Amino acid sequence: MIPSVNERYTVSPFLLFVIIQSMQFGLRILFMAIKPIELAGQDAWISVLLSAFSIHLVIWMMYRILNHNKTDLIQIHKLFFGKWAGNALNLFFILYYLLNAAHQIRYFIEVIQVWVFPDIETWILALVLLLLVYYIIAGGFRVIVGICLLSFVNTFLFLFMLFTAPYFHFHNLLPILNHSPGEILEASRALTFSYAGVEILFFCYTFIKTPQKSEKWAHLANISITILYLAEIIFSLLLFKQEQLSTEIWPGLTKYQFVQFPFIERFEFIGASATLFRLFPIVCLCIWASSRIMKYTFSVKQSKVLPFFLLAVFVAVCLIPNRIGIQFVQRWLENIGLHLIYLYIPFLFIFDLIRTKARKTA
Repeated sequence: MIPSVNERYTVSPFLLFVIIQSMQFGLRILFMAIKPIELAGQDAWISVLLSAFSIHLVIWMMYRILNHNKTDLIQIHKLFFGKWAGNALNLFFILYYLLNAAHQIRYFIEVIQVWVFPDIETWILALVLLLLVYYIIAGGFRVIVGICLLSFVNTFLFLFMLFTAPYFHFHNLLPILNHSPGEILEASRALTFSYAGVEILFFCYTFIKTPQKSEKWAHLANISITILYLAEIIFSLLLFKQEQLSTEIWPGLTKYQFVQFPFIERFEFIGASATLFRLFPIVCLCIWASSRIMKYTFSVKQSKVLPFFLLAVFVAVCLIPNRIGIQFVQRWLENIGLHLIYLYIPFLFIFDLIRTKARKTA
């Protein structure tokens, strides 16, 4: 059965801009500059542009698949691969999104424990956050999109980086093109995790009014996040030496220490706390997508499965003990995201082309 969405639950095409940008502009921006600059140095900005171009191609392929089949990935799996293989692939996405949600929450809790409240227990903050997540998701997809809109507060906070201008060292940007194409490509590969999240389009496609008209907004979202990533890379180069940056854990927060106001002594506390606005859209969309996949794969009500998924995420968060565990999960998600974006989506695109041609010649 192809899921039909009541029009009153759908959102305007331009709001896809908000959804995709919220999925990409998450907690990963706190550390996304480290690896690319280690690999490509002052040429890391070229890697950002290469990654952005490749994501534009991926978005284009996703729309060709979705517009042709006029349904979401849940049903596309069944159409392409049959009931059993399709359900197995859907189950994989359930686990992937739940693991991503658990990682995001645990990462946020670590930031709060290091920068704001060192003595707070992991399980207490996880419980409070997940109760809020339940309240948001229970309100429906439109409420989740409203939370994505609220996350734009963090984008404006990013503008405070301009107050660090007195500390800029412009010679750190030179010389240009001082690294090999291989190093630049490797840095571009390291940026894949920062662009991951665009695949949420596969699951919210049917919730968009006239989804065929929303493609430009997906591309605009990718352009906007590329501008933010370029700014993050350039600010990091201007404020840190490359060898100094390699010793940083969260350069995205350390830069807030350069922002000084007479009425705010520790501006980085605000920066650390404001990451909450980046957390909620990603976690809500991930768990919402998982529960929706479960609904149409195993014929269970989304509202009934939601508490069990939240409990699973809570347990997973509590089982990630420290930074070593967080980095271990992050590496897994990076590898999965890399294969999803650059292998699985092109595979679906080619498979759909072959399937269409085979039907025409049959």
